[in-house]
Amino acid sequence: MPLVKSIYRLTIRHFFIFSFVIITCSIIGFNLKQYFEEYFIDFSEYDDKITIWSNDYHISPINDLKHLLTPLGVRFIDKSLSGACYLTKTCAKNLRIISSANGMNPTKIIRRQFYAYYKNHPLMNRVDAFVCFHPAAMCELFMPFNRTIIVIASARYELGRFSVEEWNQWNRNLRTIASDPRNIVAGNNLYDAEYIRYFTGINTIVLPSICNYTNVVYNPSDTHREYIFAPSSLSVEYNKEFLDELNFSIKRFNASIIVKPLRQLYRFYRYENLVRHPAIIYLPYQVSIMSIFEQYSMNIPLFFPSLDLLTDLHVKYCVVRERTWDTTLSGTIRNSSAIPSYYTNVTIPDPNNEVDYSAIHYWLKYADFYQWPHITYFNSIDDLTSKLIHTNLTFISEQMLEYNHKKKFELLQRWKIILNRLSTSSFFLRKKKQNNSK
Repeated sequence: MPLVKSIYRLTIRHFFIFSFVIITCSIIGFNLKQYFEEYFIDFSEYDDKITIWSNDYHISPINDLKHLLTPLGVRFIDKSLSGACYLTKTCAKNLRIISSANGMNPTKIIRRQFYAYYKNHPLMNRVDAFVCFHPAAMCELFMPFNRTIIVIASARYELGRFSVEEWNQWNRNLRTIASDPRNIVAGNNLYDAEYIRYFTGINTIVLPSICNYTNVVYNPSDTHREYIFAPSSLSVEYNKEFLDELNFSIKRFNASIIVKPLRQLYRFYRYENLVRHPAIIYLPYQVSIMSIFEQYSMNIPLFFPSLDLLTDLHVKYCVVRERTWDTTLSGTIRNSSAIPSYYTNVTIPDPNNEVDYSAIHYWLKYADFYQWPHITYFNSIDDLTSKLIHTNLTFISEQMLEYNHKKKFELLQRWKIILNRLSTSSFFLRKKKQNNSK
């Protein structure tokens, strides 16, 4: 019996020692693997190429920019923090200090740690510029690196900086960024460009998204006769009322038109699903939506409420629910912003006033769907039904195609100017010189 106990104790002891060794070796091995991946992998694809770094929480704007600029020789280091990054296979790998948990609003300590870790990192030494879409304020993290910073807000730019103190500090930093001629401050839509201008005084430009990465175009099919209804936010009760009234109107017109909600038709849709339907009818939940960029680029005919009608619906039902962060995050309807306009004697109404009709009407006019041509607007449910019956959808789609070609050409010309400026920067030239000396 004593012998059995001794063997048992010895076995247990060896088991713990063996487990400790295995775990220790695994940790060391993992850290060594990460070290070699970070410092000894081949980064030559970024040599002699303009290289742009991104840490976005939204996969579509950066995916669009990559699709636009990669054919021009630009390289991207896309370490996405988005929960949907698996769709584009861009989830942040070997990213240190920041993560999806702390990247939206990193503390000052985290920002200092990030710079300290990456300031002499071999990968970061290939970076010529940083781009920030969502949140735009991510670019505060990159200010110490002394490279070109490209801010292109795809939603209200104060995302992640909601307190008065944080928002004011971000405004100061954004004005600092804008004061450097190497940098760019823009919106990917007119609404956000004007919104930034209102609060910062920066002469913000528009660098729109194109989203022609879908690789499909409008091709309606007899087997997909349903008009797609894209409702407002699911929390808006008016969606059902709108659809009920539309179906009643279609019945009164004795029209053979079928309208179904998008998610009733497809729980998960592919781009090729959408282009087979006649058109998409919108009650927009936001003033700029990446899916609308995509659908417009596919030349799908789009129907939207007129500016007057949408303003009426928004006042009554808060249809454009994600226009302001207050309604988006808490459903709170406010009559003013947390901070004032940059301009002291401003006559422009507050963009976050969700109570005043004239303020809402003024700002909604900047929405993408009121800026692009060849969108069909309706003033009432019956007007929508009439236009669904009589609109030449094929002609509309052909006009959209023509406009899309023109828009892409003009945008590429603007980006070529930006890239030319980047290619003459001292950092890019230093990178080329170092590479040529090897």
